[in-house]
Amino acid sequence: MSIEPSEQSPGAEIAVQQLNLSYSQEQDRLLLKVGLSDQTEILLWLTQRVARMIWQLLSAESHLPATVVSQASSANIAPQQAVQQFKQEVKAVETLQKLDFETAYQPRKEALQAGGTLIKEVQLLQADASTHLNTQALEMQSVDGVNLRLNLTSETVVAICNMLQLSTKEAGWTLSASASATASIAITSTDQKQVLH
Repeated sequence: MSIEPSEQSPGAEIAVQQLNLSYSQEQDRLLLKVGLSDQTEILLWLTQRVARMIWQLLSAESHLPATVVSQASSANIAPQQAVQQFKQEVKAVETLQKLDFETAYQPRKEALQAGGTLIKEVQLLQADASTHLNTQALEMQSVDGVNLRLNLTSETVVAICNMLQLSTKEAGWTLSASASATASIAITSTDQKQVLH
């Protein structure tokens, strides 16, 4: 499973070109590969605990149908809220339909940390003037003290949540009660392709 954002923005220093999330049975961990525009990659090992943390931070924002089923059934929601929730789900499904699941992740020539680094903490940073962020970001701290920040778009949030659902299903892990119902999306071609694989 990988995601490849559309063209790198002009003037950007080093940009994320692809993300790949897979389960390693030998490690009993998920491996997140981040392919960068300078032809390097970062390898991040995610434990089940960290995968759940990422899921808890991002799943409500993804608005994928599988992530809101339990929320809708466990609470009495007003008709206006139900309509808004449905519109958000439709938008999330449309976002997934723009993603291409067929192009494989392209390994880079060099990994910044050979063998990867184990992530121990994750937090979601909101865009605001006090943090000087223009967009939401997922900040990850490794056991060896390295901090990594992944800027998030709505497409990236949807893609990460979808990849988490698929990878944790393969691992036999549960993220939450709603993780058992994975999204099934038909992929279509678009002009601005993002790649999930």
